[in-house]
Amino acid sequence: MNLPDVPADNSTGPVVWILSKGERYEGGWIVGVYLDRDLARGALVTLAQELHDRFEISDARQNDDGSIHVEGGCDWISLVPHPVVTAAQIEAGA
Repeated sequence: MNLPDVPADNSTGPVVWILSKGERYEGGWIVGVYLDRDLARGALVTLAQELHDRFEISDARQNDDGSIHVEGGCDWISLVPHPVVTAAQIEAGA
């Protein structure tokens, strides 16, 4: 799976990438948390292959923020950026 470069927006502080999977209408769970998107590549590819082995992948897309969403059958996988709140931000009232 080729993940194109996406410029990191660190204007609000550090960002982690959360890889999760689940079933539509049943919820999901976090599979891993990564310091950058490229570190999640192997786990994302493995999950996508497992999904492909069970169902036909019906939708795979990348959003402008670099997040990736894959769906097949009722199952889904997502890799989404989330800002990390720092002590300095809390102390500043962020």
